This record gives sequence, C-alpha cells and structure tokens, in this order.
Amino acid sequence: MAAVEKRDLISIEDLSDREIEEIFAIADEMLALDRSGPGAQALAGRIMATLFYEPSTRTRLSFESSMQRLGGSVISCPDMRSSSTAKGETIADTARVVSSYADVLVVRHYWDGAVQAMAEYADVPVINAGDGGHEHPTQTLCDLYTLKKEKGDLKGLTVVICGDLKHGRTIHSLVYALARFGVNVVTLAAGGMELPQYVVERLESRYHYNLASVTSKDLQAVVTETDAIYLTPNQPHQLALFTQVDPKIQNRIRSIASGLKFDAFYMTRKQKERMKENGGQRAEYPSLDERFLKERRFKDTVVMHPLPRVDELSPAIDKDHRGIYFKQAAYGVPIRMALLKFLLTRPAAAEGRELRRKAQLYESPEALGPECANTNCVTRAESLSARPRFEIVFTGPGGSLILRCFYCDHQLKVQYVGHSISKRYCPYDIALAATVTEWFQRRELAIFDSIKQAEELRYEPYKGGPQRSIMDEEEIRSAIHQVAEQILKESEEIERLLLLGVKTKGLILARRIAEEIEQQSRRKIEVGEIEIFGSGEGIRRATAATDETEPLALKDRPIVLVDDVIYTGRTVKSALSIIFKAGRPKSVRLAVLVDRGHREVPLKPNYVGKHIPTSEKERVRVKLREVEQDEKDKVVIYSIVTPDHAMEQNEIVAGRS
Repeated sequence: MAAVEKRDLISIEDLSDREIEEIFAIADEMLALDRSGPGAQALAGRIMATLFYEPSTRTRLSFESSMQRLGGSVISCPDMRSSSTAKGETIADTARVVSSYADVLVVRHYWDGAVQAMAEYADVPVINAGDGGHEHPTQTLCDLYTLKKEKGDLKGLTVVICGDLKHGRTIHSLVYALARFGVNVVTLAAGGMELPQYVVERLESRYHYNLASVTSKDLQAVVTETDAIYLTPNQPHQLALFTQVDPKIQNRIRSIASGLKFDAFYMTRKQKERMKENGGQRAEYPSLDERFLKERRFKDTVVMHPLPRVDELSPAIDKDHRGIYFKQAAYGVPIRMALLKFLLTRPAAAEGRELRRKAQLYESPEALGPECANTNCVTRAESLSARPRFEIVFTGPGGSLILRCFYCDHQLKVQYVGHSISKRYCPYDIALAATVTEWFQRRELAIFDSIKQAEELRYEPYKGGPQRSIMDEEEIRSAIHQVAEQILKESEEIERLLLLGVKTKGLILARRIAEEIEQQSRRKIEVGEIEIFGSGEGIRRATAATDETEPLALKDRPIVLVDDVIYTGRTVKSALSIIFKAGRPKSVRLAVLVDRGHREVPLKPNYVGKHIPTSEKERVRVKLREVEQDEKDKVVIYSIVTPDHAMEQNEIVAGRS
C-alpha cells in the first residue's frame, strides 16, 4: 500500500469537490457494509482519540461508532476539563502527547482555530469536530450527503437557512460547501445574528455569489415578502452597488424568488453558549411548526436540523415525512466511517488543500504585532500554541490593507506599517501597496495596531510630503450644516430616519449631522455605528459599548450612510453589504465630507461637503477634534513620500557622513 501522508480536515475547504464526492461514494458502501465481512476490518489495529473540550452527543458517539464498525478502537476524553488541561497543559503539548497514543485525533474546542493549532503539533491526522464559532466540516459532510440522498443532484437546489447564522459554526462550513455545489442559499437570520461579513465576502469573492438581502421576523416572509436571498452566479444581482433601493430591482428579486422551489429548510438553534451574557436574548427568533408546512409550495420541502433543537422546531414535525433531521443524524455514522477510511488509507494527492494554506502567511518580525480581531481566537487565548499569522489581502475596501487570520478567518484593517530593517513606520495608504508588497515578500514588513506599539519597539515615523489645509473648522461646520439641510429637505419620514456612521470619523460626522437636523426639525434623530472590520464588526446603536446588544431596526427605514472621505468606493460597498444583511431598508443614501474621485465601484454620494480632485499619490486626511484632541477640525492634503524613497535618502546621507 502507498504511504499515506498526514492529512488534516480543519475546514470544509480542505477537501476538493471531487474528494467530497469520493467520500459520499465510500459512505454508500458503508451503508451496505457487512459487519462480519472483511470490509468491517478496514481500520483494524488503528486507534482514534476523541478530545472534546465542549459537550457533544451525536458527533462524538458517531465518530466512536464509526471507528469501531471499521475494526478500529477508541480512546476517549469526553470532558477535557477533567484532563491535564485543568492543570494548565497547552493544546500544543496535548497534541504532541496524544498523537503518540493514537492514529487520528478528533477534536472539539471552544476556541476558534484551536483545532488548526493542534494539528500543527500532532504527528497524526486531526479532524475538526467543531472549533468555537468557526467551522464544523464533518457536520457539513453529513448535511450535503443527506441532501444528495433525498434530492439527487445538489446543483440548482434552494436551501433556506434559518436562525443564528453569526455564531453557528455549522452554518459557516455549510454555506461555503453549498456555494461550491451550485445551491441557491436563502438566509433568514434572527436579528443581530446575520452571517459574519468575512463569510459574506468569501462567498462573493471566492464563489461569485451576489448578495441581495436581508433578514425577516419569520419564515412566512420567504413566501410573502421574499426579503432574504443569495443567488447563484447564473442569477446575478447587484443591489449592493446601489445607494437607492430601486423598485424595479425589488420587483426583479421578487419575480426571481417567486419562481424558486424551496427544497429544504435548515433550522438552527440560538448558540447561547457563544453569546455574552444576555446577548441577543430580546431578538425575535425564527421558528417552524407543522402549520407552516401546510403551504402548498412546501409539499416537497424537507426540514433539516443539526440538533440539538430547543424551541425553534416543533416536535410535531417529527411525524411528518419531510422532517429528516433524525435521518440526517443517522447518516453521521456512514459519513464519518467514510471520512476515517479516506484519511487513513488513501494516498496523499495534490488536490484538496485550501489555497490559503499554501500561501505565504504574514507573521510579525517583532515581539509586538497585530492581534486577531476575534477575542475568541486561539491566538488571543493561547499564544504559546498559536502565534498570530495572517493572510494578507491588498484589495480591501477603499484600497485598504486587510489581514485575515489564518486560524479563524476574521479580518482586520491595517492602520500602520513599518520596515523592520530601517525601523521606520507610517500610516498605510493605497499608494504604498507596491512597497509594502516588497517588504512582505522579503519578510521585512512590520504591522502595528497603534502608533504606541510602533514607538515601543523604537520605530520612528517616516516624514510625509508638504501638507496644506483645504478645509478649516468653519468650512467643515458649514459643510455639515449644508448636508443636514439637504437631508432634511429630501427626507419624507424624518421621524424614521437613521444616520449610520462608518467607524470612527464617519460616526462623529453622523452625530454632528444629527444634531443639525434636530435643531432644524426639532425631532430626535437616531444614530448608529457601522464597523466593517474589527471585533465589533456589524451595526449597533451609537451609544452601545459592545456589539452584543439589541440590534437596530433597519427594515423599511430611510438610511443615510455617513463617512469622512470616499475614494475608491470599496468601503461603501462593504458597508452596504452589512446593511442589506441586517434588514431591507426603504432607501440608503450616502453622505461624505470629502469626495476624492478615483472610483472603482459605481457609487455617487448623494450629499458631499466638498469635491477635491486628487492624484493617487496624494493623501486626504480629515482631522476632527474628538480624535485628534489637541487640534481643531480641518481637512489636509499632502503627497505621499514613499518609504523606499525616504530610505534611499537616508542611505545617501549615511554614506556622506
């Protein structure tokens, strides 16, 4: 037999489409397996260790049953709190030790990315049985297999996914897989529990799924309002690129959606264990009962659930032939038998590895560096086992530099970059992309979360070009007054108006505009904050301390999105994506203090304080007293002196001396 290279399953994307189909074919064989025949000894002499840091019934028992049915044996630690973990043992040391006892490790952990970290230290294959709110790839294999057995071909099916889509690791793996197999995915999230933005952006960039919109109070909206749907590439829609909700586009969505045949409802429970205390408790939660399934168009619609259920799925559906969730759970055994046989006996192949795992990852050359934005990431919880590493994305919103955590996929916008050889730093700007790319390739790139962090490492700032003021405090005040006046004039429902400011300066401007409107209309204006990257990613009231509060109501409301500067338009596109995930508004208009031009995305602001045509080598910075503290309000423009040029000058000076 050919040698079998260690192969881990951490993400559903560690398997190619062809390999998933191969696992399904093996699962079919497992269903018909004669337990007394030779096939039942395929893994004889092999040992599987199950390490569960969180409770489990179906996943752990089905894995253990699978191994035993294939002739292997099991050593189990169903409650890692009673293991050496309670004494402070790291996951790295646990992986090293237990991999010498077993031929494969099946791990569930409460930290996002912990299973990936464990796989890096284990000498045997590691299978992810669920890591925090990140992924649960083997459940996705069960789900896909169940759909395929019930419906035949996966391509073209329409699956409605309901409930907690933010914290549900099962959902994150599932939507990636459904997209790969050409399934239409309709999402109905409970308020404040929408798909994370990093998941949405992967669906858009990697699988070309076009986001339409949004959430609803109950499942009936799928039929009566159709206000939540992702469409496959053969039915593209570009609503996220428009700042006005066009009635013709809305009618087109309804027309497309009304012709969809719903093949499956996938219900999920509220993931209370991943929420902060009282987080999301007030939000209405989708539920499904037998009355809903009496709707004629659902006569062939199956109901799925990864289990356990709470009160989102009525027990009355248990008696309906369309309720296939217990069959779904039962398929866990043949699927996991197939997976174990696949990983432990199949010769290694080049395909199946997710591309990002081959890419060069960014790791700070300094003792201090960027941290993952996800507070539940393994790199934040146990850096001894997982040093922060990131995939670098150079085409973020507005030409931003984005770090995507290798362990949990959360994204972080880079503020400051430095050169580890010259010990200089500067704010990141799109004009520096080529230089920063070279530093990264030479492993000389330092990235900092703050100026303080850079200076603690004794980095000094690069000097910028000459700076000139283009708007003073009075001009900014006048521009805000004018924008507020225009918004008030064009708003028919001022009492329902919501101003959403992009963090941080967009929020400050939104508050100032709201104050102006309130003075002119004598009506209170609601202000919210929208964060595109970071630990608070999403939408919340401007007064909220965290993102785990009662979500803002967006549906059918006129919204004005506020930012300080618009350049390429990518930031606005991402903000619109977040808005349309959280609720279909009546309209979305855009207000900016400065419009620089150079648009990459077809967006035109509705309200502009000042148009300032600039070259790509120039930087516009809005300085507000709430942020700068020691300065008055002003807008400045200055040219970018590239760090490479500055380094050359330093070398010349040093040579002369």
